[in-house]
Amino acid sequence: MARPETGPARVDPVLAILAGLGLAALFLLPLCQYAANRIVAGRDCYLLPASRTWALGLMLGWLAVAAFACLPPERRARPGARWAWLLVPLPLLAAAAGAAHIAGSLADADPVARVTLASGFWVTLLGTLVAGISLPSRPLSRVLVWLAVLGLGGAGLATGRFDALSLVREAGNLGPAFGQEFTQHLRLTGAAVTAGTLLGLALGILAHRSRPWRLGGFLTLNFLQTVPSLALFGLLIMPLAWLSAHAPVLRDWGVKGIGAAPALIALSLYAALPIARNTLTALDELPAAVLDAGRGMGMSGFQLGWHVVVPLAWPAVLAGIRVATVQTVGNTVVAALIGAGGLGTFIFQGLGQTAMDLVLLGTLPVVALALAADQILGLPARSRGVSA
Repeated sequence: MARPETGPARVDPVLAILAGLGLAALFLLPLCQYAANRIVAGRDCYLLPASRTWALGLMLGWLAVAAFACLPPERRARPGARWAWLLVPLPLLAAAAGAAHIAGSLADADPVARVTLASGFWVTLLGTLVAGISLPSRPLSRVLVWLAVLGLGGAGLATGRFDALSLVREAGNLGPAFGQEFTQHLRLTGAAVTAGTLLGLALGILAHRSRPWRLGGFLTLNFLQTVPSLALFGLLIMPLAWLSAHAPVLRDWGVKGIGAAPALIALSLYAALPIARNTLTALDELPAAVLDAGRGMGMSGFQLGWHVVVPLAWPAVLAGIRVATVQTVGNTVVAALIGAGGLGTFIFQGLGQTAMDLVLLGTLPVVALALAADQILGLPARSRGVSA
């Protein structure tokens, strides 16, 4: 007797697992921890006993994700199913509101008390992010949904809903220093990616035209990638300090053994490799027939490059810039150890003081910047229907 053919899976396993983990976290993991001060050990606080309203909201959010995961594949593929992405922020919003409720009830009147976010919140946040990647959506609607979530979070901060959380209290204690270091992190990242892009494009073009450049240039960049960032910062201290001492012009421009100069040089070199490699690959894979057709139409070298080479190679180059940007956002953290500033300042201060909220205050914006850069630079590829 012939066995019946098995059809496609009826349940989306990723979404189903995420919904299960979210529901398990609600009942089994603490949402917050409460401590009388920064030194003493905290006690776990669960959302369900503290606020049944927000616990119900969190539960309904994950159940909605689970219900979507159980839809037949043909229904999940319908254009209208893209609106299911609106379900993604619901568990995170409920968890954030529940954490604010717990913090307000326990530590609102005590400036020394600490209410920190615990494992239940981080599982919910991670599940929300992964679910957002897994669900189908239009690029613009995804951006608008996250902007709405950020707007709600900003409104909560402005109205004082999250003031009792220790993370917000740490930010308040820092005052304008947080904004200054955040801006410095953006400056270092932007300058390094810009310099790395120019260097990577130049090396990719030279490597396409000359074999010695291909061997020497990529051998050097590949070697630099094996050197840890902190070690490379240290190697640059002595030559830059010598240049600063013997060249007053460079010293006036801010070139010193420590600070932003060695950080920018090292970060630019790290960023150059993925851009150079993608540029070389894009140029090597240009269809010869298309180039010959352009020459046959009488195009000059500039016209051929601008109207044919750039449109064909640009998607691969942009993918390299995307990788380099996300990489540089993270590498810039280490630059704080040589006096370059940035969000790494708070991370290393928090580690030295055993203040995990201060560590989170530096880590979370770095993660948010990396995710934002990845999503924004991936928009052109997604708009063309390319999975990115």
